[in-house]
Amino acid sequence: MDLDMDDYMDPYEEAEAEAAAEAAGVTGPGAASADEESDGEDDSEAESDYEEESYGLLKSGKHRVRNPDGTFRCPFCPGKKKQDYKLKDLLQHADGIGVSSKHRRHGRERAFHRAFARFVRAEPSFAQELSTIVGIPGATVTATANADATDKGKAVANGHTSGSSAVAVTEGPPQDGEEKFAWPWCGILAAGAGFNAENFADRVAMFSPEDIVPLVFDDTENSECFAIVRFSPGWGGFSDALALENQFSVNKLGKKEWEARSSCGGAVDGEENENGEVKVYGWVAREVDYTAGGLVGRYLRKHTDIKTIDEITKSQREPLGKIVAALATQLEAKNQDLQDLETKKNATEFSIARLEEDNRRLHEAYNEEMRKLHRKARDNALRIFQDNENLKLEIENNKREMILRAKQLEKLSVENANDRKKLAELSDEKQKAKDDKSELELASIEQQRNDQDILKLVEDQKVCYLSLLMLFPRSVLDLDMRTNRGNNRGKRRMPSQECLSWKRSCMRNENLSSK
Repeated sequence: MDLDMDDYMDPYEEAEAEAAAEAAGVTGPGAASADEESDGEDDSEAESDYEEESYGLLKSGKHRVRNPDGTFRCPFCPGKKKQDYKLKDLLQHADGIGVSSKHRRHGRERAFHRAFARFVRAEPSFAQELSTIVGIPGATVTATANADATDKGKAVANGHTSGSSAVAVTEGPPQDGEEKFAWPWCGILAAGAGFNAENFADRVAMFSPEDIVPLVFDDTENSECFAIVRFSPGWGGFSDALALENQFSVNKLGKKEWEARSSCGGAVDGEENENGEVKVYGWVAREVDYTAGGLVGRYLRKHTDIKTIDEITKSQREPLGKIVAALATQLEAKNQDLQDLETKKNATEFSIARLEEDNRRLHEAYNEEMRKLHRKARDNALRIFQDNENLKLEIENNKREMILRAKQLEKLSVENANDRKKLAELSDEKQKAKDDKSELELASIEQQRNDQDILKLVEDQKVCYLSLLMLFPRSVLDLDMRTNRGNNRGKRRMPSQECLSWKRSCMRNENLSSK
C-alpha cells in the first residue's frame, strides 16, 4: 500500500485536530484524561465503543466529508494542511491510521479512522467513485440499474451477447457482517440434464475466474450438472463472485430459481432457453452450500473454509497492519534521514555560497589582473610600434646618409685616383730630381776635385811663376806656354752657366718635397 507523506501528524497538528473534533461533538484522541494516559487504558473493547460512536455520527451526516471541488477531507484530521484527498488516498489515509501501532497513534484516533474507512466503503454516495478504484480492500462497485435491461435480451451467462440487466456488485464486506461465505471465494454453477460440463467456462469467462472445476456425478446422479468457479482470495475476487451472482439473479437464474425448479421436478426433464440451449444457474457459495450434502458440499468442505466478512477482513488486516507499522517505522527513519539531509543540504548550501563568493572574488581579481595585463600589453604594443617607427625613420636617415657617404666615397675614390696619379707623377719627378741631384753631387764632387786640381795648379803655377821670375829671362816663353795650357784645362773643367741654373732648380724642388 502506498502511504502519503502527509499522513504523518506532528504534535501541534494533533492538538489542533483534537480541538476541532471536540467542537464537532466527537471526543478527540487527545481528550483522554491524564490518569487514562498514565495507566495505558486503551484496550480493544474501548476502541470498539469509540468506533461505533464515530460510525453513528458519520451516518447521521454531522461531519462534512466531500469538498465543493469534488475532493474529500478527513473529518478527524481538521488541523492537517492536506484536506483535498482523492477517495483512494483518503481510504489509504484512514486504513493506515486505523491499523497503526499503539505507540504511534492513540487508540481513539485509530478507532475514529477505522469507523471512517468503514463508513466510506458502506456509504452508497461513494459507490461511483469506489467503482474506479483498484487495489483497495473492501471497495464498493455499483452499476446503475438499466431500465431497458428486459428489452435488451437475456444475460450473457445464458448465451446472449446483445445486453444484460443491471448488476449491483459489492466489493468488500456487506452491511450484514454475520453472513458466512466459502473462502477463498467460490461460485456454484448448476445446469439441467443434457448440459455438457465443459461448456461452463464459456458462460462465466467475463467474471475473471481463476479456475472452473466441473463436478462429475455417478450414474445415479447424472440428471444434473454442477461446477465450482474459483475466484482470487482478495476483495477483487469477492467482487467478481458477487457480480456473477447478481448477473444470474437479475436474469432469474439464481439459487432461488434453481431450488424452485428442483422442487417442481424440472431437474429430470431439463430446461432450455429461447435459443434451445440448456439454462445455467449460478450463485455464490455460502454456509448453506458448505454444509449441504452431495458432491458440491463435499468439495467446498475439502477445499475452502467458511468465514464471515469480519473474520476475513480481520485476517487480512493483521498482515496489513504489520506492513503499515513497518512502513510507518520506515517513514520515521526516512523523516529522520530527511532532516539529516536537510541539515547537510543547508551546510552544503552555506559552503556553496561561500565558495561562490570566493569564486566571485577570484573572478573579479582575475578580471582585474587581466585588465592590467591587457593595458600593459596595449602600452607595450604601442611602445613597440612607436619604437619600430622611430627605427624605420632612423634606418631611412642612415640609409640616406650611407648613400651620401657612398657618393662621397666614390668622389673621394675618384679624387684619390687623381691624387695617386699626381703622386705617381710627383714620385717620378722626385726620382728624376733625385737622379739629377745625384748627378749634381757627382758634378760637385768633380768640381771640388777640379778646384783642388786648379788650386794645385795655381800653386804649381805660383811656384813656376816664382821660378820664372827667377828664370824669367830664360823661361818666359815656357811660362807663357804652360800658363795657356793651364787655363785651357781649367776652362774645360769649369761648369757652364746652364748647369748651375739646373742645379739650383733641383735644390729648390727638394726643399719643396721635404716641406
